[in-house]
Amino acid sequence: MTSEPLAYVTLGALAIALLVSIYTDIRYRLIYNKVTIGIAVVAPIYWFATGGLTAPEIGIHLLTAAITFAFFAAAFHFGAMGGGDVKLFAALALWFHWIDVIRLILYASIIGALVTIIFLVIHKLKQRDGRARIPYGVAISAAGLWIAGERIFNHFT
Repeated sequence: MTSEPLAYVTLGALAIALLVSIYTDIRYRLIYNKVTIGIAVVAPIYWFATGGLTAPEIGIHLLTAAITFAFFAAAFHFGAMGGGDVKLFAALALWFHWIDVIRLILYASIIGALVTIIFLVIHKLKQRDGRARIPYGVAISAAGLWIAGERIFNHFT
């Protein structure tokens, strides 16, 4: 069973949550757990709305999210990213097919490089001391918006 209106509502909720994550990561360098939990909790509703609520598909979503979490938890362990970024990646991995999750990571990497350059330039122009704090959640959320947007605007291909 599929429900196109429910799919659009859940994608809209995802978009709002990702926009909130962008704002809070830029403003406070935090991605709130309640936003990330909301993203994760709404994913099964999206699966239901798109007809993907079968045991094998659920298993693949959960496995993809677990692998994504483990991969980025290792990056967190070595100080390459924050815990909120790791949780956001894992929550987003629940929403998409594993191939789209690979694209999500690729897009987030490219956008993350641009975000890093922008924030390093700002840090340098303002002549701040210490290391620049880069909000990678911006790149992760933007990549998530891109992939989710394809579901809305590119669903005929």
